[in-house]
Amino acid sequence: MKLIIIGAGIAGLSAGIYGRLNGFDTEIYEMHTQPGGECTGWKRNGYYFDGCIHWLLGTKKGNSLNRVWREVGALDDTVKITHHDFFYSYEEDETRVFLYSDVESLRRHFLEISPEDRDNIDYLCRAVEALKCMEMPTRKAFDRMNGLDYIGMMIKMFPAIKYLSRLDKISVKEFAERFRSPLLQKTLTMLIPPYFKATALVSTIASMASGDAGWPEGGSLSMARRVEKKYESLGGKIFYKSRVKKIITQSGKATGILLEDGTERFADYVVSSADGHATLFDMLDGRYLDDNLKTLYSDQENYPTYTSVQVSLGVRCDLSKYPHVSYFNIPSGIDGGGKRDRYIGFRHYCFDKTLMTGEKSALTTLLNADFDWWKERYDNKELYRSEKERVAEDVKIIAQKHYPETKGKIETVDVATPMTYVRYCNAWQGSWMAWANTPSGKIRFVPGELPGLENFFLTGQWTLPPGGLPTAVVTGRWVIQRICRLEKKKFSPDN
Repeated sequence: MKLIIIGAGIAGLSAGIYGRLNGFDTEIYEMHTQPGGECTGWKRNGYYFDGCIHWLLGTKKGNSLNRVWREVGALDDTVKITHHDFFYSYEEDETRVFLYSDVESLRRHFLEISPEDRDNIDYLCRAVEALKCMEMPTRKAFDRMNGLDYIGMMIKMFPAIKYLSRLDKISVKEFAERFRSPLLQKTLTMLIPPYFKATALVSTIASMASGDAGWPEGGSLSMARRVEKKYESLGGKIFYKSRVKKIITQSGKATGILLEDGTERFADYVVSSADGHATLFDMLDGRYLDDNLKTLYSDQENYPTYTSVQVSLGVRCDLSKYPHVSYFNIPSGIDGGGKRDRYIGFRHYCFDKTLMTGEKSALTTLLNADFDWWKERYDNKELYRSEKERVAEDVKIIAQKHYPETKGKIETVDVATPMTYVRYCNAWQGSWMAWANTPSGKIRFVPGELPGLENFFLTGQWTLPPGGLPTAVVTGRWVIQRICRLEKKKFSPDN
């Protein structure tokens, strides 16, 4: 039984691994030259710039997601995990606030800054403690759960339920505005975009507080390489520089793929872990859409996507004395292309000595950007280049102000725009994650089976908002469960 998988991102590799573990012949076709998709990093002039992981959910031994990461080879006992004492610091007017991962440290610190916010601070800390019990379901896809599965999940999540029912109804911005201190308000809106559900903020702090959100040594590309190695060790095949143009269908069944060079490949099942929009609207010509998919791809108000510019600086000095992530107030603002921010966050990786040698530091930042704004300029190469240079220069000026050691020592500058994500990953709207989870947008799980098309499955982050690496690896697992069910095979391993 043969499976063709489109895309060698984490979801595609996950599907390939579980496919091999269950006895299927699998082939992965990838448009790029390396694995990982948007789980990636790149080197420029001796500097490594990570383009994905800020923290990885599932780093705590023993929980369900950690077991999946270990099954696909992303993590094992040889991979060092760094857990930071705080998510980041926010600095304004020479005052620095830390978002500590330890709940009691967070409480004390926030109370020192704003004693009048005691009630709000206590509520935040109680909610964080309550949400520590939450784990991402991995054993079964949501649509395959039965009554007993849901009862078991509810029992486990019982301490969090009363908080979830409240936090789901308001945004991060609305939650932060309950605090009297403007400094705490701003600090709380740095971690998660302000239009997200407040649940996302509290659950993320809870994951760090429980030890389940760490940094895997080597970063994103190293992790993708480990998963690739696991897949190939099982006998799986990957064909790089093999862009899929169309999914071949016959009599309501997916039977294979047409590559951009005109080559056809056939299989019993086709699985796409590629960009969801490209799969549905380009490879399948928009023929197999249900109401759920139509809503997700058309309602940008309730289901917005992430679009940003990453500016990376390679500096010839050690920045390890600074917090690994720092946000700063920029009164004059900074324009990332069609959108202007009044805050900027810098991240360095000096805590991971495997990334670079010598007195070198990578300093990266993400700026909000408008996809259409960058797309218009992309067609004019000179204008596109000049705008990248403008953004980079603005970032350099701000970086040198807050990190004085970098003056005269910036050796490398790299700018990845939304069009970079389109070029390397064919990402819809240049987005690096799926739809945002907002109070007005109901979570819409996409089972991956399309109406009117058999032997085809979608997988990856575009099947479960808000996406990200946990969604990718788990849905890759789930898609093989579905195929095993059709083939009347027992899925293995079943944790």
